[in-house]
Amino acid sequence: MEIRSLSHLLSHVIDEEGMFILWLLARGSKTVAMMEREPPIPKTTIYRKVRELEERGWVLNEKGEYGLSERGRVLLRLKAASVVGAFYVETLYARAVKISVGGGWREALKVLGRCTENFVLTYETVAYLRTGFQTPSATFAYVLDEELGKVIQCSGGRRAGMADLVLIPVRELPMSEEVGEFRVVTLERLKLELLTWLGRGVLDLAALGEKIPERAPEV
Repeated sequence: MEIRSLSHLLSHVIDEEGMFILWLLARGSKTVAMMEREPPIPKTTIYRKVRELEERGWVLNEKGEYGLSERGRVLLRLKAASVVGAFYVETLYARAVKISVGGGWREALKVLGRCTENFVLTYETVAYLRTGFQTPSATFAYVLDEELGKVIQCSGGRRAGMADLVLIPVRELPMSEEVGEFRVVTLERLKLELLTWLGRGVLDLAALGEKIPERAPEV
């Protein structure tokens, strides 16, 4: 799918200058000096936009030469609705509450089950339950906004950067299905979540049958 066909929907999450730079990099890696030769973006804007794209994980800097990252290549191959969906999930994860309960992800899962019935497991945990790939670093789960405080208090844990329980508060739990004894996000939702955290998720995506492109698309 050509990048131009994504422009309208992506304009809600990235501006025209950012889209133009992505379009340039989809054609091949470039230095800032090379990008300056392409009108109409000023030099100072290019520096700022490239940094923003790098922070998002869309581009990589290799000794001053910028190119699309693994995440960028995958996202630019997706349908527009999937791209916007990945940004939506990323926004939800920005609200995540990280808690350390001790005992690792399995113990955290038990704690979560004791504290609420209203949760849906999400990306790392679900990928492992479905495929057996990459043991989770933590239990990730959506919980209802109204129950977040209760779950935190019930867990007996403490907020920490290195957590074994990660709670994502939402107004309404996402679509789910049963895997074993657990309610987990649907496969389509899981793919969006893995794209949101592409990197560790690449192997899980491959296990789920999603093709990882080896090079940037032609535009």
